[in-house]
Amino acid sequence: MRSLGKLVVIGAVVCTGLPVNAQVCTPLRVVEGTGTQVQKKVSVPGTPTSRSNWNTDFAVPSGRSFSRYVATIRPANTGQYDVQMFLKYPNNTADKVFDQRASYRERNSYTIPGSPRLNANPYQINVFVGGVGAVGNTYTLSVAGCN
Repeated sequence: MRSLGKLVVIGAVVCTGLPVNAQVCTPLRVVEGTGTQVQKKVSVPGTPTSRSNWNTDFAVPSGRSFSRYVATIRPANTGQYDVQMFLKYPNNTADKVFDQRASYRERNSYTIPGSPRLNANPYQINVFVGGVGAVGNTYTLSVAGCN
């Protein structure tokens, strides 16, 4: 019975450490696709006559505003990936909120946060995943808007 009492006390301490206002995130829909996530195999770099598949756009629902956006990448292959995230605005401007080349390990999830401009809401989130070192690798990508 003593160990049960300790368990209850430990549980109470752990629970009080949780945030009162946890963020609520809404998955964003893939533009030119179906659903809220996409799986891609990194193509060779684009040429003047052919495009790479390194860019993926996600639509922000009309009339919705979020305090931050979070992309999640889950590589199926370990490799060196170039990753960028842009918030695209209706006035034809975009903010680069993330730009990094990193070694990502297979089957691990990596999150990329980005915050919008004050008093402005993007209409799309663009995520660039590629790089010569990642050609042939597969990954799953999703983006969510959070408040």
